[in-house]
Amino acid sequence: MKYLFIISFLFTACYSITAQNAVFKTNIQLMELEELKAEIFESEKEYKIAFIFDQFCLASRDIFPDLDKLYKNSTQKNFDLFVVTNNKEKKQQDLEDHLFYYGYEEPFYIIKDKPLLGFFKKTILNICDSCDYKEMGYSDFIVFNENNEVLVQTNYNQTKEEHISILKKYMQ
Repeated sequence: MKYLFIISFLFTACYSITAQNAVFKTNIQLMELEELKAEIFESEKEYKIAFIFDQFCLASRDIFPDLDKLYKNSTQKNFDLFVVTNNKEKKQQDLEDHLFYYGYEEPFYIIKDKPLLGFFKKTILNICDSCDYKEMGYSDFIVFNENNEVLVQTNYNQTKEEHISILKKYMQ
């Protein structure tokens, strides 16, 4: 009887964990920069938002809950969101844990090809050759229209409130 109880308890605990994990699933994809650019430019949505994220950057962590709220509360879904990060593949589990802890479901793209120097510059120029990468930092974003033309490029001189105000315009 004691063994039956233990087995029953373990089965219930495992089922509960599986059920919880089934409800929340992170959306992380590893891809090359060229693949990311193709993914963004192939989207047929009215707006495409590329957000540069670093889980250890204070500005990224500060703005992300607001971005998440806009993403989840969007009613029209007339945009695609591409959260781009340079996390190392071996740190992917840390990112998944971070996303799970905060309940983030946004699509995340970890870039596979990482130069020793200049990841940020290479990433920005790959997806937006007309953008001024020197003006941007982690927590900045680029908004493209359906024709892949740049509508907005934020910069590090703008406040969090200015970023959110711009995002609200496109994440309806």
